[in-house]
Amino acid sequence: TEIINKEGGFDVIHAHDWLVTYAAKSLKNAYDIPIVATIHATEAGRNSGIHDETQRYINDTEWLLTYEATEVIVNSNYMKNEIQRLFGLPFDKINVIPNGINLSNFTGIERDYDFRRQYAMDNEKIILYVGRLVYEKGRGGMMDELRAEASNLGLNDKIYFTGYLNSKQVQKMYKCADVAVFPSTYEPFGIVALEAMLAGVPTVVSDVGGLDEIVTHGVDGMKSYAGNANSIADSVTALLYDHQLATNVSKKAKQKVKDQFNWEKIAQDTHFTYEKAICQTMAERQAKQMLQEKAKKTEKAENSQKEITNLLSFKKRHAYA
Repeated sequence: TEIINKEGGFDVIHAHDWLVTYAAKSLKNAYDIPIVATIHATEAGRNSGIHDETQRYINDTEWLLTYEATEVIVNSNYMKNEIQRLFGLPFDKINVIPNGINLSNFTGIERDYDFRRQYAMDNEKIILYVGRLVYEKGRGGMMDELRAEASNLGLNDKIYFTGYLNSKQVQKMYKCADVAVFPSTYEPFGIVALEAMLAGVPTVVSDVGGLDEIVTHGVDGMKSYAGNANSIADSVTALLYDHQLATNVSKKAKQKVKDQFNWEKIAQDTHFTYEKAICQTMAERQAKQMLQEKAKKTEKAENSQKEITNLLSFKKRHAYA
């Protein structure tokens, strides 16, 4: 409110996810500004349903945001179907605009063998996973549980849990990897897959959510059945043992990211959505104004009719007086 009062009005309020719902709604009502809402994920999707009151509150707030919004943005067709099913939104209100990445992220970055040797010998392959260690990412549990599982399988010397890596280290890690694997069980989009593809790493994803839309199996990556370890292994070994396949998919994947997930295209699509919201709001204002003018004319006509009726009644009474 302070910024609006100081700098002047804005054309659109762009609200991201449920936490800002009530702030966006208040600004919309106070200043008559349309809301464009981006829903990155849903509480029901993350938790495979709604199981307690906290989750129900978040779910209801997500619905309220989509209801108050003039236009809604999601990052995949999977998410479009999900929020339409959960919240009953009209399909034409939901705009699919994917996430994007900086295409220069890996410019000038080559494989750093000294960095790589911290994790594998030169004759060993690195299979990389980047992400949070939670169930929905296909990893089964948190850090301590996964370490225990690796120990039980006798793989302590083959699995490394690096912990937090800064952006430079992550870039180096991608360049050191031979295959990247993202085995999510719920994934609205999957930006890490784009990072791996742009880095030139042959990529395996599970066939769920946005990941399923990013990769075309055998063309620019490989897919596996979600939650199926054997299926993941099949796709990984196919890339490790078929060098021509790995070369072909990584080359096509990099070009796909540049063509479809660049910020220029995404900005254009987002700007178009803003324009839709503004035009619809203006049309609604005009329609409201026309109704108000019509109501005033009707009220004026009714008042005139009452005055005429009263005048005639008055004259009639005096005529018989």
